[in-house]
Amino acid sequence: DLIVTLGGDGLLMYAAHVFSGPVPPILPVAGGSMGFLTPFAREEMFDAILISLALAFGRNNQICISMRMRLDCRIFGSDGTLKSRYNVLNEVVIDRGSSPYLASLECFCDDVHLTTVQADGIIFSTPTGSTAYSMAAGGSVVHPAVPAILVTPICPHVLSFRSMVFPDHVVLRCYVPSDARSTACVYFDGKHRTELNRGDSVQIEMSAHPVPTINRADHSSDWLSSLKRNFNFNTRVRQNPLR
Repeated sequence: DLIVTLGGDGLLMYAAHVFSGPVPPILPVAGGSMGFLTPFAREEMFDAILISLALAFGRNNQICISMRMRLDCRIFGSDGTLKSRYNVLNEVVIDRGSSPYLASLECFCDDVHLTTVQADGIIFSTPTGSTAYSMAAGGSVVHPAVPAILVTPICPHVLSFRSMVFPDHVVLRCYVPSDARSTACVYFDGKHRTELNRGDSVQIEMSAHPVPTINRADHSSDWLSSLKRNFNFNTRVRQNPLR
């Protein structure tokens, strides 16, 4: 099977969300406003379709595919029962919702206490999502081929809480403590808003089902091109040489 999308990053993410298990290769053609994840231009649609057909019939061995990591996210109630489960391509966000109080969360890594979060919220991101909400919150930009999970606080009320990068084999867990002033809210790629009551938790780990996307050139060329095209990455007037 093969998926061809004509649109923006949101359409690619929607196509990936349709599959909770294995995802067919996706050929993303730019048709939206930004297109960080869509390296093929609309004018290249015909060539993109030919590439799709060549891949579908096994006649092209020169195609470079990025296996974009997803996060397997589960919500547990205070009694330990599984309430819902989602695979996300960009990020999981836990925040204070409409509450006027700071979100209070206890975070663990492989059942070892990591930190107590007192902030507007916290972001758990994939490398693909590192150029989305996490980057806007001050997180690191990570190459999509790096197997990692990013943890980025949202407006923490401390000076020392900075974005962290964990290996992809860890299991992260966040719960709302019993003494929290209010409940929290969790979002999965901006969707499926769910309220977390005191005692509820979210478990986050690497999904067994990544999203394969077809590159225009290769892993690094497409990614660096998107950084420069969409964000004017590190663009500055060049200094004149000393004379």
